[in-house]
Amino acid sequence: MRRSFSVFGLALLLGASLAGCAQKADQTALSETSTDSLLATSPVEQPQGDLTPQEQYQPDPQTQTPPTPAATSPRPKTQSTPKPKPNTPPAAEAPAGVTLAAGTPIEVEVSAQISTKTAQVGETWTGSVKENVIVGNTVVIPAGSLVTGVINVAKPAEKGSRATLGLAVRSVSVGGLDHMIAASSEPIEAGSTRARNLGAVAGGTAAGALIGKAVGGGGKGALIGALIGGAAAGTGVAASKGYQVELKEGTVITFSVDQSVLVKS
Repeated sequence: MRRSFSVFGLALLLGASLAGCAQKADQTALSETSTDSLLATSPVEQPQGDLTPQEQYQPDPQTQTPPTPAATSPRPKTQSTPKPKPNTPPAAEAPAGVTLAAGTPIEVEVSAQISTKTAQVGETWTGSVKENVIVGNTVVIPAGSLVTGVINVAKPAEKGSRATLGLAVRSVSVGGLDHMIAASSEPIEAGSTRARNLGAVAGGTAAGALIGKAVGGGGKGALIGALIGGAAAGTGVAASKGYQVELKEGTVITFSVDQSVLVKS
């Protein structure tokens, strides 16, 4: 029994000893924690005395190795879009050619018969250049060039009146190119001196037939016939239906250029 109490007492003593050690360990940890807190909140006191702080170290510039620049990847070259050039038209060159002055004569041979009996204003007629048209030393319109024109006057004969026919040139073909050339001629009146010179008077009466025959003839007989025919025409117009103007095929008429025009070569 006594031995049991001894064991029990020893156990109590051992427990008390262990409890004391644990308490002491707790106090030691608490003391260290308090010390750390004080050190964290209280700055360290600067040492007193005549002490000169050490200067900051300055490296020798000659021995200092320059920093290596960071490797940079080259920028990709961007292809620039060329700016469009302004659309400037080329300088126009002066056209090569020769100018026909206003009033330049052009002799044209009519290619088909034209009569006031059937002619209408606005109808087209054709012919060819009879003689070369020369400016200076240059043949501007060679003989044989095609001529196109229109009828601008067509007055048929009526009782007591004379017929009148007028032609005009509109274009001339030179070297395969059509040039707009305006040229005109005085109207042809039946029974006039100009009409007789052109052989342009014809009619159904005896006087008209005589005039046509006289103009178509030659020599002295033609002149006498023309005079007789002209007199007969003057006296017979009032009693007849008048005389038509008829241009036979091959009749040559001189036209005059209306305004200056450039004929390209």
